[in-house]
Amino acid sequence: MTATADPSLAPPPAPKPPDHNRTGIDFRRPMPRPKVRGIVIDFHCHLLAARHAKDWFEAADHYGIDCFLTMTPLEEAVHLQRDWPGRVNFIVVPKWQDITSTTLSAWLDDWRRRLDMFYNLGSRMVKFHMAPSTIQRRNLKLDAPELEPFFQSIVERKMAVMTHVGDPDTWYAGKYTDTAKYGTREEHYAMWERVMQRHPDVPWVGAHMGGNPENLERLQSLLERYPSLSLDCSATRWMQRELSARRDEARDFFICNADRIMWGSDQVSGDDRHFDFLASRWWVQRKLMESAFIGRSPIFDPDLPEEGQTSLRGLALPDEVLQKLYHDNAVRFLNRIGVRFDHLAQR
Repeated sequence: MTATADPSLAPPPAPKPPDHNRTGIDFRRPMPRPKVRGIVIDFHCHLLAARHAKDWFEAADHYGIDCFLTMTPLEEAVHLQRDWPGRVNFIVVPKWQDITSTTLSAWLDDWRRRLDMFYNLGSRMVKFHMAPSTIQRRNLKLDAPELEPFFQSIVERKMAVMTHVGDPDTWYAGKYTDTAKYGTREEHYAMWERVMQRHPDVPWVGAHMGGNPENLERLQSLLERYPSLSLDCSATRWMQRELSARRDEARDFFICNADRIMWGSDQVSGDDRHFDFLASRWWVQRKLMESAFIGRSPIFDPDLPEEGQTSLRGLALPDEVLQKLYHDNAVRFLNRIGVRFDHLAQR
């Protein structure tokens, strides 16, 4: 008689690894600070609440990140500024939760008041989120007449602008295929250019590699035609996918435009995002910029199928480019609009 295995005695299945660490990286393993003279500045992130700050700064300190340009809700800004003096400067944002729950005029009036209050806290840059889905939800484009008073106020106060225009090619090929509803990428970039042409002297940042790391020729053309435009390279999953996919071309682009790109993570805090989640973003970003690493990324990319996950391919940028990316370009840009992280300058 053959014995039958008791299924209750079988070992439980191994737990599925978290999407921020599919490869089992020990994110607490020491990593040297970036080879940078001076402070390292994350030019684009979202520290959303003061209660998230302890984990945030623990992970940041571990990875050598000193200061942050953050899109923090106004309601949390004073608390963060008080508890972490000199480490954060705020980018002006509206109350996004109300984007579809109030009238457009009421939402814009509230945003204008928030701009004034953020300015009084030392903010000198205004963010316009003009992704296709945002435009569709509010039916408001960057070149709309309703936004011109914002730009006049920005000019009068000698502030800067950051824009999110465009989205990943994977989204245009999927969620944005209804062009009657969402428009086309060409229409979105024509919109952006019309506003930059109206305000040629405003310091401008094109977030997420200008929203189109898939098309470096487009970005090169924008940089050549708009001298006041810089780019940030934030958005970890997007950058790991698209810069790795064209590694040599991307490396040449960063070196050629070394004076026009600021490093940023697009890190987003959350109640369920503790040290390891936050560390995963900075680990990938630093491997992408500083090393010649080739291998699986620890971070799962939801824009790709499980069997289609791409490799992380480090750009191994030269030290002099990393100096500009992590520090020099941000300091120069911020000095132009009167923002300084002076107390950490000697670090």
